[in-house]
Amino acid sequence: MNYYSTFILISDDSPVQASKIPVSNREKRTISEIEYALLHENPGYYTQDELQFEVHMIHKGIPKENRHGEKILFLEKSRACMRASSLPKRFGWGIYFDTYGNAEMIPVETEKYQELKQQDQIKKVKAMKSKK
Repeated sequence: MNYYSTFILISDDSPVQASKIPVSNREKRTISEIEYALLHENPGYYTQDELQFEVHMIHKGIPKENRHGEKILFLEKSRACMRASSLPKRFGWGIYFDTYGNAEMIPVETEKYQELKQQDQIKKVKAMKSKK
């Protein structure tokens, strides 16, 4: 499922007022770190499905030669959308999907975040809360 002309706002219970780069002390990069790196290096390139698949491949260490078969298996399974990502939940990054479904991270403290939040032409949804 991809989003189109949609802006995912940070969650109501986000612990930050300004965006932060996800960093962990783990040997293996976290999903948040991979999502951040891909979106930071390629703004407006990935759709939600493409991003989640790339994150899956990197996080699981799956070789590129297994890509086709792995993508079929990946798309068959249901999974959480980007509203459940830690980027908008914990790290202060809004995620804007343009009319083609391509994603871009928007820091919560920026003017662009406020402009997108006010636009009537795009759908706004909040990231899921971390707590009930």
